[in-house]
Amino acid sequence: MSSSSTTTTTTPSAAPAPAPTTSETYTGSCHCSRFKYSVTQSPPLTDPSCEVVECNCSICARNGYLLIYVKDSDVVFEAGSEDEFKKYTFAPKHAIAHYFCPTCGTSCFAKSTDPGFYGDVKAVNVRTLAGFDLKAVRVKAVDGRSV
Repeated sequence: MSSSSTTTTTTPSAAPAPAPTTSETYTGSCHCSRFKYSVTQSPPLTDPSCEVVECNCSICARNGYLLIYVKDSDVVFEAGSEDEFKKYTFAPKHAIAHYFCPTCGTSCFAKSTDPGFYGDVKAVNVRTLAGFDLKAVRVKAVDGRSV
């Protein structure tokens, strides 16, 4: 047994300290670089607890989306702006807007059209992000086709 262990004592009224959260910021862009942005993801994409979503709905499957869900405030545009993207929604619900570059067609992210349903979240396509190994991420299949 090691003699270098540390014991922490808290008083009954003290709240437990929150677990440390790590994050990483990635740069992203469409193919033609009309849109450039940074995305802060917590935990980082390489963290074993991080899951990237592969949805099987018709639009995600056709576009090859691999998604992470981040707060709107965690996506910062350095070139272009959200209102310059083309948006596409589809029947019957038109619940999710898919944002793509009007110049090169890159599908960059998706967002709920209902402000009360994850209105402050973007589903960012990690295929648009630089600086990580796509083969190193953990992919979780989601049955969006049934929704």
